[in-house]
Amino acid sequence: MQKKKLKKWEKIFIIMSIIIIFIIIGIYAYRLVFYYKKTNIIPENAKLKDVITNQVNIVYSGDGLYKIDDYNYYYMGKEVSNYLYYSGRMWRIISIDDIGIKIITDNSESSLVWGNNTNYLESNVYKWLNEDKFLNSISNNDKIVSTKWCNTAIDINDYKCETTTEAKVGLLTIDEYIKSGGVNSYLNNETYFWTLNTDTNNKAYYVHSEGGINNEVSMDTLFYSYGIRPVIYIDNNTPFLSGKGTIEDPYIIDNNQEIMINNHSVGSYLTYQNYTWRIMEITDNYTLLVLDGYIEDNDKKPIKLSYAKSLNYLNNEFLNTLKKDNLVKFDYNITEYNNTSSYNYQKAKEKQTNYVTLPKVGDLFINDYSGNWLNSYDSIKEKLIYTTSKENTLFADLSSSENYLRPIIAISNGLIIASGDGTKNKPYIVGDTK
Repeated sequence: MQKKKLKKWEKIFIIMSIIIIFIIIGIYAYRLVFYYKKTNIIPENAKLKDVITNQVNIVYSGDGLYKIDDYNYYYMGKEVSNYLYYSGRMWRIISIDDIGIKIITDNSESSLVWGNNTNYLESNVYKWLNEDKFLNSISNNDKIVSTKWCNTAIDINDYKCETTTEAKVGLLTIDEYIKSGGVNSYLNNETYFWTLNTDTNNKAYYVHSEGGINNEVSMDTLFYSYGIRPVIYIDNNTPFLSGKGTIEDPYIIDNNQEIMINNHSVGSYLTYQNYTWRIMEITDNYTLLVLDGYIEDNDKKPIKLSYAKSLNYLNNEFLNTLKKDNLVKFDYNITEYNNTSSYNYQKAKEKQTNYVTLPKVGDLFINDYSGNWLNSYDSIKEKLIYTTSKENTLFADLSSSENYLRPIIAISNGLIIASGDGTKNKPYIVGDTK
């Protein structure tokens, strides 16, 4: 059968059609590459804010990051990729606005009594956050933006704040907790922790271990200690270094290349003398470390002792497992923490000097583990000593009872880092002195 010969105009039509098809494919390929780069490839010198608010991260339903307008974003739900690793801590990103990026520690940094019927500015918690422990423990705190925090009683069903106070560190508001999804949000970590707000009777609200909100702060003259999860704003111009916001690969904004141990962040983990520790405090003369876990026996089972036997054991049997070359003898306080002392966590009852001691009420990271002794009395007469609980509350136990031990030691600031990145999964390996 003889093939039909195409006419000239038919050939031109076919050729033009093919050209148009290739042009269309080229346009779509270009757009695909353009938008892929725009949403997935992070440019050099990118800002953390721009990485977080990239269009690819925005959701319109379910869990994730919601966009309110060009300046306001917030996370809602439980399964959200909003992890940030900064200054030796894991944080969760709450929201972004024209002030900055608002973040909260993933876990409580300590546990304290709020105070005797006071607002935020007059509370023990405010002092601990802004004047004493927490803010002073943050490295590169020039990233933190000072802002206004609510300092007035609120109606839990109609959140309006009439009075504010200026500070660098605050707490989560009830409004933010509810907006995030409350009990079904990433902010519910199944522990007790304080919120920023008080009611009209000046009782502070807190989130309890089941995720609900309550304000039962005391029973008669006994006041309850709950967890403290600091909240800060970091500058919107903060540079982005790496990460995807997941717990395995959090956003990173620190790049500390120093080799001296005292130039690194409080909160960082390190391996020293076959134990893993966490940096608790850095002074001009030494670096305080708290054990990441409990002291164990030869069968890897946690040792339990009465409080009366603990300090003697720590400075004899346990100390003998360490080389003293770079250990520093240091002063520490045994404190009284009760209604008589107005729950002043700095109220010293006795000062001692040793190589090893225990944490006390008000120290950082006491909630990392539960069921261990603290160097703080609830009642000297009744011999009641504080211990930690898994719900971030404090519990007073008889000194004759047996609990776990988390020792604190002080090491020389001259020690250098051989390897590691300071995270729990990859702690610094501390070598010899420089």
